[in-house]
Amino acid sequence: MRTGMSTLNADISPLACDNVSAFASEIFSPMPRMDQRRWAEVYLRGLLMVDGKKSVRRIAESLPIFQAKQSLQQFINQSPWDWEPVRALLARHAEASRRPQAWSVERVVIPKRGERSVGVQKRFVPELGRTVNSQLGLGVVLTSDTMSVPVDWRIALHGKWREEAAFRRSAYIPENVYGKPEWAEITDMLEEMGTRWHLSPAPVIGNLRHLPDAARLVNWLTARGIDYAVEVDASFPVTKGDAAAYPARPVTNARDVLRDATGSVAQRGAGALSLTRARRGRLISQYVRVPTAARLVKSPPQQPVRLIGEITAAQEPTRFWLTNVTGGLLEEVMPLVSLSARSRAGMQRLETHFGLRDFEGRSFRGWHHHMTMVSTAAAYSALREAAAHPGPLAAAGAHRDLSA
Repeated sequence: MRTGMSTLNADISPLACDNVSAFASEIFSPMPRMDQRRWAEVYLRGLLMVDGKKSVRRIAESLPIFQAKQSLQQFINQSPWDWEPVRALLARHAEASRRPQAWSVERVVIPKRGERSVGVQKRFVPELGRTVNSQLGLGVVLTSDTMSVPVDWRIALHGKWREEAAFRRSAYIPENVYGKPEWAEITDMLEEMGTRWHLSPAPVIGNLRHLPDAARLVNWLTARGIDYAVEVDASFPVTKGDAAAYPARPVTNARDVLRDATGSVAQRGAGALSLTRARRGRLISQYVRVPTAARLVKSPPQQPVRLIGEITAAQEPTRFWLTNVTGGLLEEVMPLVSLSARSRAGMQRLETHFGLRDFEGRSFRGWHHHMTMVSTAAAYSALREAAAHPGPLAAAGAHRDLSA
């Protein structure tokens, strides 16, 4: 029984679908062969319009085309088209439509059955409080207060996917691809977007509470002069004070620093410490330094950065953010932080509307192809909405450059 193309997504109208061809023609132009571009458009339409699960089988069943399933399978899983030029063009198109206010870092857990799909392993998921057999995707999203467009992806390759040749061969993982720590995969994406894709720089945001070695990512951003405002865990390592003391002061953590600050705010008053009320609640901030890894940064000490905490009625710091945007009031920094919520909502929309979790293949290439197509579907929807509500066009920002 065939499932018809229906308007599952309210923002995809029949008129919009007539414009899919023009959008696809531009975004998929880096694909070298006409048949690749044709099946890319078919797959894109399927992600936009098919009800329910967006698997190759369900997309094929919606088409009055003989052997559509075989052709779509080949396009996603075996066809050798390079996903990076497509992502780069998609990112530049999104930037030209609506200037991003931030690049948001995201971690996506994709539950899976079995153990042969690329990157699958049992991992503890702190957000769920349990162990899940899953893939872990890492993404970067161009984010503004009106739009979020995911443009780049990595898949975490740990354990057997790094070390066991049989598993690597079964997923067709290229010989030159080896799993890196999550923070390093993220820095690779940021470098790619800034230096190879030539996107205008923007502050990096995201929830790093569950990112292993999050301090290494913060060190990398700080060393390169990239603006950031990220949420961190209470145990995130810092040293107190903004004085350029070296050797560094004893390492403590975000919670203890702000507990001490909260207890003494009345006495200390102005200076490196501030306490204010904001729409989010009572906020406190203090200048700190992030301990550096000798292998990562060779010229300590790091510049002072701002640790911000949300304070409960019981005077207990409960959430923590770190930023090197140290000038201005907290009320000027927190709107940047709040963009993370929009990016996260956009990622959830990828799951419910555009088939983020629906790839059924096993290969490294197939995963990257599918995620590129999911990004394209999400971008089409977001750009249509942005066109209906015109805002500031892209322009070179005043933020510091990735290549600095």
